Amino acid sequence: MRSLYFSVLAIALVGSAAAQVATPAGGKTSSAAHADGSTVLGPSPGSVSPLLAQIQSAGRTTTADVSLLSIRRWKVASDTRNDAATKAEAIQRNLTTALPTIVAEVQNSPNDFAANFKLYRNLDVLYDVLASLAESVGAFGSKSEFETMAGDLDRIDKVRRALGERLDALSASKDAEIARLQTQLKAAKATTASAQPKKVVVDDDDKKTTKKTVAKKKPPATATVTPASQPSNPQ
Repeated sequence: MRSLYFSVLAIALVGSAAAQVATPAGGKTSSAAHADGSTVLGPSPGSVSPLLAQIQSAGRTTTADVSLLSIRRWKVASDTRNDAATKAEAIQRNLTTALPTIVAEVQNSPNDFAANFKLYRNLDVLYDVLASLAESVGAFGSKSEFETMAGDLDRIDKVRRALGERLDALSASKDAEIARLQTQLKAAKATTASAQPKKVVVDDDDKKTTKKTVAKKKPPATATVTPASQPSNPQ
């Protein structure tokens, strides 16, 4: 019976990974289907509310299901029970405290990439811990408890992947906006440069060579006076 639980969990995880839908070109996202036929929307960057509502719904359901687990009655070593109980408490604490706070941040700033990524990272960690707990429930808990945990794990995985698609769309949108602003900046710089008056630079050496040469006046010639001959003395 325990091997059957692990087989069901493995099939659920493999099927969940295979159902992941890649984001198409152009920033648009696709929807992913639940096992019950319902879909999780892969919204465009401007329509996050439906996805947040599904995240909150999955969180409430998982919180209630984890609280009903009979971990303390498992007939296993106390270390194993304590480990599972610690994981269950961490999951409930995240779902009732951390997750609602992060969801509110995304609601206030739907296109803030940092807030969306923070929510995705939280769901990613939550999924890992929940998967570990579900494995323990499959090994030591009842069949109904395991099936409940498998359903919760599937819902968390669906909204996590839908949010990943949203991050792809947000990233493409931000890249396009940056490219547009860079183009506008280059055009503005070119316009400013063409509108500035041209300056004529005159080389000092050229100025020296273009000066008129002023001929220096020669000083007037000085007349040489020859002294008159002296009369010879009479003898």
